[in-house]
Amino acid sequence: MATTIRQVAAAAGVSVATASRALSGSDAVVPVTRDRVLRVASDLDYTPSRLGRSLATGSTGNIGVILPDVTNPFYTGFLAALESAVAERDIGVLVGDSHETPELERRLIQRMAGQVDTLVLASSRLGDEAVVAASARLPVVLANRMLEAATPVPARLRQITIDVEPGFSAAVRHLHALGHRAITYIDGPAHSWSGRQKAQALTRTCAQLDLPLTTVAMTRPDFEGGRAALARIVPQRGGARWDVPRAIIAFNDQVALGLLSALRDAGWDVPGDVSVIGCDDSLPTGMAWPALTTVDSSSRTLGALAAAAVLEPDAPRSATVQTRLIVRDSTGRAVAG
Repeated sequence: MATTIRQVAAAAGVSVATASRALSGSDAVVPVTRDRVLRVASDLDYTPSRLGRSLATGSTGNIGVILPDVTNPFYTGFLAALESAVAERDIGVLVGDSHETPELERRLIQRMAGQVDTLVLASSRLGDEAVVAASARLPVVLANRMLEAATPVPARLRQITIDVEPGFSAAVRHLHALGHRAITYIDGPAHSWSGRQKAQALTRTCAQLDLPLTTVAMTRPDFEGGRAALARIVPQRGGARWDVPRAIIAFNDQVALGLLSALRDAGWDVPGDVSVIGCDDSLPTGMAWPALTTVDSSSRTLGALAAAAVLEPDAPRSATVQTRLIVRDSTGRAVAG
């Protein structure tokens, strides 16, 4: 049977109220008494009840994190950094997966609202109105997302964005330097704010270099979506092999990984025939063959900034993560034909 705070208080020779203040680190308890209570609590293997603390303080001691796809390695790094930081303050994390569905994300917010003190919405697929409504219920941290300029930012909303411009501009210039004179972009889900930022960054840089840009729509930003993207890029076979674009940039590394697999099955060599660039630098070493050139989006930095927004009352209401291109083996010089 679990030890109660009443048993700790009795063993330490103090009132329940004093024991509670000592365990919470309150300065209202003299050091010698606080040390005695902590020692007794340790000896009795006492674990504070989150429910009891919630009833006493009005705080749940939890935050809610809603992800669009919990299987995406990008969010693994994000969540690891976030959880590590808040755990140091004895804050629990409840995780929900919206499966890229705005309506499910909305239901998860409703379900979590009474169980957490703050919501972290990562790459939210909701419209601005729904995000603002959520912040009216409890503090919200938007990670990898920003409200449109015309939408007033509520006082209880903080925004952390990823500046894709440096990384994606570098990706285009890298391909251009290798002799590629046209680029295909495999876009992300229709509700993805970051997907729009990536498409806009590519459009701007391609215009500067006078490179034709073809954007291919896609709804599944995962491995299978990447495999299916090859048929969407070139729906008809031309002769013995598909006439595939020679420079392709993918919405994320998962899509790029699926594309590499499909290209290999179709008999195309990467990077000999086709150059491929992903985004996020989220794949474990050795998973992609050849090693994937990618735009590093620093998911762990994003998670650390989200944690700071949760934990620090004076943290800036907005912050930005920078991106950079990491060149590996999946990009090469353009070939004719």
